[in-house]
Amino acid sequence: MAEQEVIKHVKEVVAISKDKTKKWQTKVLEILLEIGIIVFAVTLSIWLHNWSDSNKDREEEREFLAGLKGDLQADMVEMRSDSAYYRLELKAVGYFLRIGAGEAISKDSMYFYRDMLFGDAQIYPRISRFEALKGSGRMGIIRNKQLMLHITDLYSKDFPEIERRNEFVNSLRENALIPFVDSHLQLDAAGHETNWQELLRMSQMRLMVTAQGTILNNIEVYGIGLKKCEDIIREIDEQLD
Repeated sequence: MAEQEVIKHVKEVVAISKDKTKKWQTKVLEILLEIGIIVFAVTLSIWLHNWSDSNKDREEEREFLAGLKGDLQADMVEMRSDSAYYRLELKAVGYFLRIGAGEAISKDSMYFYRDMLFGDAQIYPRISRFEALKGSGRMGIIRNKQLMLHITDLYSKDFPEIERRNEFVNSLRENALIPFVDSHLQLDAAGHETNWQELLRMSQMRLMVTAQGTILNNIEVYGIGLKKCEDIIREIDEQLD
């Protein structure tokens, strides 16, 4: 509609300039009036367009942040579970090392902790929402630039670091620890394990169990990631209020 008005008044300016019945002073005044109308129409059109885009950006921002909050809350449930598992595993490592150093083995404790040698932890952060916005080049719709930076850091640095630490521990188990246990653990006729104490005192086994102690780093990076998620959720709540 505004474009049609501009075209209409441009034609009017042309018509006035060609009108030989009017004095030049009158032409100048009428042309200036038409130009003023054109400028107003163009300015109004731009303002309305920007206002519409701004409203769409705000709506898209709210939808993204609300969805991201849900993603992070779900991720945090998984992260807390992994962290609890790693803390239990760290206790198991301590127990295995004590057996390796000469402490007498307890069948109950060994039965409780032995599966810690074979488990693994994986994190599958819900990244599709973030990646979609990033890939579209629309990260700028997040008005709080500090919040945008924190979100980007979480998905670009913190989650990948957690995945890297998990991969290190899981790879050590899969490629070294589990094959070693499989090749040295002995079973009686009933299928019961009989030589855990001797196995845990073998130097190579003690080295691999000691290496498992690096899960302390995993616990640390999970803690950092959880704190980042909590901070981002708090900032999102402030932004959505």
